[in-house]
Amino acid sequence: MRIAVGSVIASFALVTACGGSAPVPDAEHTKALADIRAAEEIGAAQVPKAALHLKMARDQVATAERLIADGENEDASLVLARAQADADVAIALSHEVTLRTQAQAMREKIDKLKKEAAAMPAHGQVKSKDQLKSK
Repeated sequence: MRIAVGSVIASFALVTACGGSAPVPDAEHTKALADIRAAEEIGAAQVPKAALHLKMARDQVATAERLIADGENEDASLVLARAQADADVAIALSHEVTLRTQAQAMREKIDKLKKEAAAMPAHGQVKSKDQLKSK
């Protein structure tokens, strides 16, 4: 009887160690897909560097889905984390391009205003209070 109980315990330990699998990473999968969708919506596909990261994120989700189908949930979870990171990079790169474009437009507006101010005739300038008092 003692041998039978020992065998059962040893068998259980072996099954737990080798056959135990991490749970299906549903939350990570959903988050990766949402991050990819967000990157697509802000136009990451039109920004070359962002498009590359967006493609990598899509490829990693496809790889993770194959791993999940094969029962490799732990590996799938890691791949999905990389997919989320790449989607986040795509979003950041897209935002950077938008901000750089806005900054350039503001610089051009400032330059235009400076030129207009420099072109104003000297006699049309408004006098300060001190200049008016000295007369």
